[in-house]
Amino acid sequence: MISFSDLRNLQLGGTKDAVALSAVIGGGMLTLPPLLGAGPVGILSASVIAALGGGWFGKRIGEVLRIDAFEGGEEGLKINSSQLPPVDPDGFVHLGYVADTGEALKIPIGEWMRHAMIVGQSGVGKTVLGEWVMFQQIAAGGGLMWIDGKLDPGNLEKLRQMLAWCGREDDLLVVNPGDPSMSNTYNPLLDGDPDEIAARCISLIPTAESNAGADYFRQSATIAINTLVAAVQATGNAFNFADLRVLLTSSKALAWLENELVVMGKDKEAAALSLFLDQFKQFDRATGQSKVSVDNLRKMFGGLGSRLAQFGSGQFGQVMNSYDPDVRIKDAVMQGKIVYFMLPTMGKSEAATALAKLAVADFRSAIAFIQSLPEDQRPKRPYLGFYDEAGSYVTEAWSRMFEQSRSARLVMMPAFQTRANLEVLGEELRAMVAGNTLTKIFFKPGEPDTAEWMADMIGKEMQTQYSVSASTSDSQKESTVNERLAKGATDGATKNNNIGYSESLKEDYKIPAHDLMKLGKGECIVTFDGAKVYNVRTPRITFSKDFLNSIGPFHLNRPRRRFARGLKLFERSDEFLAA
Repeated sequence: MISFSDLRNLQLGGTKDAVALSAVIGGGMLTLPPLLGAGPVGILSASVIAALGGGWFGKRIGEVLRIDAFEGGEEGLKINSSQLPPVDPDGFVHLGYVADTGEALKIPIGEWMRHAMIVGQSGVGKTVLGEWVMFQQIAAGGGLMWIDGKLDPGNLEKLRQMLAWCGREDDLLVVNPGDPSMSNTYNPLLDGDPDEIAARCISLIPTAESNAGADYFRQSATIAINTLVAAVQATGNAFNFADLRVLLTSSKALAWLENELVVMGKDKEAAALSLFLDQFKQFDRATGQSKVSVDNLRKMFGGLGSRLAQFGSGQFGQVMNSYDPDVRIKDAVMQGKIVYFMLPTMGKSEAATALAKLAVADFRSAIAFIQSLPEDQRPKRPYLGFYDEAGSYVTEAWSRMFEQSRSARLVMMPAFQTRANLEVLGEELRAMVAGNTLTKIFFKPGEPDTAEWMADMIGKEMQTQYSVSASTSDSQKESTVNERLAKGATDGATKNNNIGYSESLKEDYKIPAHDLMKLGKGECIVTFDGAKVYNVRTPRITFSKDFLNSIGPFHLNRPRRRFARGLKLFERSDEFLAA
């Protein structure tokens, strides 16, 4: 619907607008034959003139709204879409326009909180749809977290443009370890209790339930991280990945931490840490004392230590070693901030994937925190999590997030390329994610297995099968020449034509897999609430050159600094790592 402010922003005037307006008015007047006697030819001409004028104003309105629709594929996929969902007075999310009716498909906000899933090959419009949904979220005053798994530099600029259009540039926070000079700081080790932080770190290690030995070390590493985090938190100091790296590689640092707890009177935490470290201690003949064997400690942590250490140095370290980071996911959710994670997946794929897993686990802790709040303190506009190219960083923790985040008014919207992306950790995760997303959006699939899975998800229906049969038979009758001449016949042949018609009901796919391959760029199939199916064209957000010139260059937002007392073990690494 076009509001008064939209019409005001048209700023009508000038020769072209005046001519178009005259065409509309004049064309309308000429379609009154009793008044002007224009006749059929005149009426047709007047209609064309009025249509041209109306087309011009349609273009001018489009310049204000700046919403373009993609064109469909060359072959075209045509279906009869379901009846639109009922209007929700509490709001909705607009996904696009139904191809066969032109009507807007609006998902009620209550059902939208039951999550959405986007599937389709690269370059078909998944990110464009995500931008359109995020634009609505921003315009409504809501917050979101966008994890971008393919790092297109244009995405940051597009996000900034959307925020500027809505007057919310100050709400943007960017985590970009590929370019620390253009990144806010982020430390996922600060918020949560030891169990939550340990679970966050362990998410970097693949599950190993099918391997008893590997699962033992994974669980042991969980206990180890939990114990160390509890000990550090008891000192009242913030810590980062560099500090954790020192603790995992220095027996002197562990001895210092153990003694610090005793001095501070933290007897419970000191006893727990001592009991944990005792299993790694060996007698040192040179000193006549027992000390922690770092080699044994490393065996306990397995590959987790190296995965955590990669965040303690280099460009990742510049972004993630703050004791007072700009980005804290829990606060961002509560304050409705826009957090954009730019993953350098091409040059640093392993570290980028690990960062995404930590961010998602951090988001999970925010869900747990918000669930503990009274209803009136939870986000008024559901907070959106958009996970683009999520197949590279999905973890087993996702299934519980889909189940529980709705009560915290947090919406999950992952985007995948293939069915295999969801099954990287097993079929159970794929079933949990698919089963807990009420809205499913299918773009053109890239391979047959995914196409067949999409067809299964869209479902089947009873369809009428028609058949027509035809048969022809010839017969020959013996006759004399005189008989044929008498009857005026040229021969004695007779033709019998038989036509049969039948119909039957048969269960078949609503949209077969091969038809899904006909989807064009920006065209998708949306299923909602199980049985409802829509063929949708997704809008694309663009802005005028004048507006883009008016917003100026990009700049980072730096929140006000807060005092944070850090552990600062890395600054004393020469002392702790000395022989």
